[in-house]
Amino acid sequence: MQKVEITKEIAQKVVETVDCGLSSGLGEPIPGQMCVEAAVCYAMGMPHGDEPSCVGSAVRSFKIRLNDSRWSDNAARAKGMRRVAVAQLGSDTIDQQEFAKEVVLQTARQILPVALRAAGEVIPAHKVALEAASVACEALTEFSQVVAVARAARAAAAYAADDAAYAADDAAYAAADDAAYAAAAAYAAADDAAYAAAAAAAAAYAAAYAAADAEKRNSILSMAAEIGVQALIKLGSKGVQWLYLCD
Repeated sequence: MQKVEITKEIAQKVVETVDCGLSSGLGEPIPGQMCVEAAVCYAMGMPHGDEPSCVGSAVRSFKIRLNDSRWSDNAARAKGMRRVAVAQLGSDTIDQQEFAKEVVLQTARQILPVALRAAGEVIPAHKVALEAASVACEALTEFSQVVAVARAARAAAAYAADDAAYAADDAAYAAADDAAYAAAAAYAAADDAAYAAAAAAAAAYAAAYAAADAEKRNSILSMAAEIGVQALIKLGSKGVQWLYLCD
């Protein structure tokens, strides 16, 4: 794979390319018509593709799954992902397993409660249990705790979904089912480091899917992108030095 030195000029071109909009899926090598990883390849002068040489494998998996999530449109996708697009530059040199663990932990802490509480709002009989599961998620401090807490959250959401299905309440069922899926993705990620980063993004996707309002979905997905940024800052990805270009 072609190796290109990462510079401020490349980071600036990434920002400019992303700001044209990002597509769901690989797209075409035209600004505004390609995904986030293809935008990095474009900025680096690499052939069109979604495997930029300067991006680590776990980071790439996280970014692709997040890119292809249910953003309201290409402009919202670009706005939500511009910081992480820059921060990921040079992430091939960081510990990919540690990145995956960090995004799983923070997804469970910050995003699962959003999905669980959304389900609680439409299923009042389960609101207390879902709030308790949310609080337990927010109290997480270690990656090793995620499996047990996320499994308990899934059980609470699945029980709510079963009740909603029995009551033939489609909206309530959808919200609870999405919360259960998000929790399942989180604990599956914690069980399998190779799957972790993509599964964390899948959990964010499920939480966002449960939100009927487009701006709420964008907000949740942007939160997931910022989780990625903070993990990259913590682990010392080279691109974080150019985050000011996004201001």
